[in-house]
Amino acid sequence: MTTAAAMEPVLTARGLSQNFGERSVLSGADLELRHGEALAVVGVSGSGKSTLLYALAGLRQPEGGTVAWGGHDDVWSLREPEITLARRSTCGFVFQFPAFLDDLTVAANVAVPLVVSGTRPRGARGRARELLDRFGLGPLADNYPATLSGGELQRASIARALVMEPGIVFCDEPTGALDEKNSELVVGELRRIAEEFGVGVLIVTHDPSVWTACDRVLRLDEGRLVEEGSAP
Repeated sequence: MTTAAAMEPVLTARGLSQNFGERSVLSGADLELRHGEALAVVGVSGSGKSTLLYALAGLRQPEGGTVAWGGHDDVWSLREPEITLARRSTCGFVFQFPAFLDDLTVAANVAVPLVVSGTRPRGARGRARELLDRFGLGPLADNYPATLSGGELQRASIARALVMEPGIVFCDEPTGALDEKNSELVVGELRRIAEEFGVGVLIVTHDPSVWTACDRVLRLDEGRLVEEGSAP
């Protein structure tokens, strides 16, 4: 990636607003995420962090504002199935509790997004194995999810998030269910994928170990995003 391309935002949001009854959780929130950047969004419980993530990721439409990524000036101007197709090609996701299909191997689970998009299963599983190898999970590729630890599953979910070669990976409390050792491993992998894969990584988190690993920290305060610059 050229220096000029790396400086261009992979995601831009302007003026996001969302009310729940009389309560405003987003009030003119602005955000930019760049290639190769790990960005943490923090805030007190109930401040609207997950609402913000869903709006940014094209999962839940906000009441106002625009979100640009994947070559679209405003993804919320798209209709179904266009927004789903755009999200599938541009966005990867890592959630607090990895959702894997119990009757598929780990490699087959990681390959699911490729198969859904039309890649032949054999080629999809080959790509999945390559990513699992990169995350030190190659020997577990043929295991079933129930045999993996929580930390191993979360690292496998990072591999799955990357299998479509997205420009952005959204993470919602990715260490929330892990112990300290596994949290450190997952944080290290998220930091590494920003650097090695050049994706923008946006992490909603309460975990101080995540804040300190990120390039920037934004605090959601009364509906607006305030630059912290470093761990609060």
